[in-house]
Amino acid sequence: MASELLSVEELAGGYGAIQVLFGVDLTVAPGETVALCGPNGVGKSTLVRMLAGLSRPSAGRVRLCGRDVTGVPGAKRVRLGMSTVIGQQAFGSLSVRDNLLMHAYARRRGEEPAATSVDGALAVFPRLAARARQPASTLSGGERQMLVLAKTLIQRPRLLVIDEFSLGLAPVVVGGLLELVRRLAAVGVGTLLIEQSVNVAMSVADRLLFMEHGRIIATHTPAELRAAPDLARRLVLGGHAA
Repeated sequence: MASELLSVEELAGGYGAIQVLFGVDLTVAPGETVALCGPNGVGKSTLVRMLAGLSRPSAGRVRLCGRDVTGVPGAKRVRLGMSTVIGQQAFGSLSVRDNLLMHAYARRRGEEPAATSVDGALAVFPRLAARARQPASTLSGGERQMLVLAKTLIQRPRLLVIDEFSLGLAPVVVGGLLELVRRLAAVGVGTLLIEQSVNVAMSVADRLLFMEHGRIIATHTPAELRAAPDLARRLVLGGHAA
């Protein structure tokens, strides 16, 4: 549907002769936060690579704001409003501010100056602002995640895809990042979180999708999972009721 920011239809594929995804369907609407949960090795990161345009599916479609972007390069998907966070990549020898400036120069012509965009991103993350002149290599894991998200915010995304959102981060850091996702949702940004922790996902997502063996096997709201703890445990362990 054109009203959806992201629509994935029967997506399949993998790496060479090894098939990882088998007919994945999912949607993300404006202002909606959707969490994709499941243990390692079920295909979550492969799906993210296909959404970002880093890998081509063997079948199926990816639509962004109603437009078929299945064969569109990743850089153009960014210009169309999709930003993807994979890992905590940064130029370690450059300062935090210079990392953000390099990202800002990729913005479209006619938008606000790069320095203004950087100042706005730093205002969202006071801890980064206090370290703006430090090399990125000196940041903690939580601060590096903030830097990656700050770079993404400069692009003013309509859809945000975040892989392994809370992995290795302290709870207080995760709480701050979740609050950012809530603030983005309030202004209409859709978010797809790839998340192993169901508790983290339930605290912020409108819907939780569970993946097993390259397929979406279940969709539940946080309220449904809280009402059925045994179901939540089975899904986390990779099993589901018939």
